[in-house]
Amino acid sequence: MTLVRTLLGEQSLAVWIVLGIIGFALTWKGANVVEVTTEKLSDHYGVSQAIQGSLIVAVATSFPELAIIVISVLLLGEFGVGAGALIGTAVFNILVIPGAVALTAGTTTTTRGIVYRDALFYIVAILGFFAVIALGILSTDGPEVATVSPAMGVGLLCLYAVYVILIVEGRRNSDTDVTRTETAVGRQVGRFLGGLGIILVGVESMVTMTVEIAAALGAPPFLISVTVLSVLSSFPDLLVGVKMGQGGDRKAAMANVFGTNTFNLVGAFPIGIILAGGISVSFLTSVPLLLFLFYSTLVVIVAAATDFELTRREGALLVGLYLLFLLWMVSEATGYTAYLTEQTLESVLV
Repeated sequence: MTLVRTLLGEQSLAVWIVLGIIGFALTWKGANVVEVTTEKLSDHYGVSQAIQGSLIVAVATSFPELAIIVISVLLLGEFGVGAGALIGTAVFNILVIPGAVALTAGTTTTTRGIVYRDALFYIVAILGFFAVIALGILSTDGPEVATVSPAMGVGLLCLYAVYVILIVEGRRNSDTDVTRTETAVGRQVGRFLGGLGIILVGVESMVTMTVEIAAALGAPPFLISVTVLSVLSSFPDLLVGVKMGQGGDRKAAMANVFGTNTFNLVGAFPIGIILAGGISVSFLTSVPLLLFLFYSTLVVIVAAATDFELTRREGALLVGLYLLFLLWMVSEATGYTAYLTEQTLESVLV
């Protein structure tokens, strides 16, 4: 049970929705503070814009997802809400953010580094995520639930460490002129920590709202977090991407998408596994969603590799794909469809 639920006790669904909206506003504000302070600190220490976009800002803007995982594990005592938010966020980021940048800022130029390093490593991250869940089946008696151990989480963290090394070493040689901007480090660190605290409070309210909506609809919290919670927690990432695109830094916006998603899958996810001392994941539900994420990522890579740019038409296609995904998840949550079943899994994999 979350802290908000413990403090307020039984309340109507309307109250929880209002609190969730307030939590969203707090998360938005906190994420904005975190983004600004990380940029100023990075500029102060002479960190290149490329590394800022794909590593530092990507990790900073992923704090809502990390907070969701921690709250899901430590307060709710189960990983369903956190896992749903992770997968839903991954789909939102890979489809909506590049699409929105292309639609609002015009044709978005990519680079060979973004396509052949960042994007392809993200494919490796998805496959690593899938492999960990698949290996978790070996410790169970049936295909319904996969048990993921802390050791598997450490393996995913090692994979993220490889990504960090590739980014830092690959771009250290390509960045020539790096301008340092002086700033009050102590003040920025204080604001950064304050922003993280605001995000934590906001996320707690959003998680509570998600659990209460799931209870009211009689739907699994996993599916509600894939839709409602993931959209709310990903909105700061969307704002960062659009802001970068409109500011003329469209390449950094694309790099941020892959950097954020890579951290979520092989950084935030294993942290949750380790904190929980191992988790159980619904294999039959996760596989169709991971397949959708995998093929959606392939669509983005192909679009970005074509003349190394993402056009407005391609951006509209990506946003349309996400709307179809959202419609699918809503129909699953409300019981109109039931494609996340063993029979569906068998038909897809056979």
